[in-house]
Amino acid sequence: MIILLSPTKKQKLVKNRFVDTPLLFDDKKKHVLETAQSLSFEDIKTNFKISDNLSQTTLDYYQDYKEHSPAIFTYTGEAFNALSPLTLSDDELKRANNHILVFSALYGLVQPFNLISRYRLDLINKFDFNLKNYWTDTITNYFNTANRPLINLASDEFSELIDTNCLSVPLHNIHFLNRKDNVCRVVSAHAKKARGAFARALIQDNFPNLEDIVVEDYIFSHKEDNNYYYIKDFNEIG
Repeated sequence: MIILLSPTKKQKLVKNRFVDTPLLFDDKKKHVLETAQSLSFEDIKTNFKISDNLSQTTLDYYQDYKEHSPAIFTYTGEAFNALSPLTLSDDELKRANNHILVFSALYGLVQPFNLISRYRLDLINKFDFNLKNYWTDTITNYFNTANRPLINLASDEFSELIDTNCLSVPLHNIHFLNRKDNVCRVVSAHAKKARGAFARALIQDNFPNLEDIVVEDYIFSHKEDNNYYYIKDFNEIG
């Protein structure tokens, strides 16, 4: 199986202690990187719609670009904090490297031991080409060639990089809902944390039955087609 996660904007550089894995789509990444590195401060501020401070940080990321930090430790948002890779054993980290892939507007797909740089890039950022269109066929073809079922814990935005009309392998979409007064809704911060915890459970328990997994008080509720729904009741939220 392949576990799919979204990247995070929160990132930090970490010294590598594993044999790095070559990037899957290095040539295609180079085109995106060169385009990003050609942007000025004003280009970034206007295109990315971010503050002066974030625009300068983003500019610095691309001007000082160095691929030397393992991806699984570089991403530090909610999902990866819940995955907690620093507390996984070496065997579990190796299993993660064999099974986890992270979507990326810059890299396409990232394996945990890929060495990456800090960067900021969303699929909606406007270049002279469309990033979603640029990556979708490449990523979908990769999944078809790998011929392994997909457990999708990524956001809706990055899930669009899968062309489900052309996909030839099973796709299991995981959803986390909070319930109050019999009304269910997604609470973004809680869902992000649950995605990382779910990935951790898959790695640590060596891929148990999806319906048996309980994380962050989310319990399997029901399945609709290839969508699995896990619900946490409001009175269980701190």
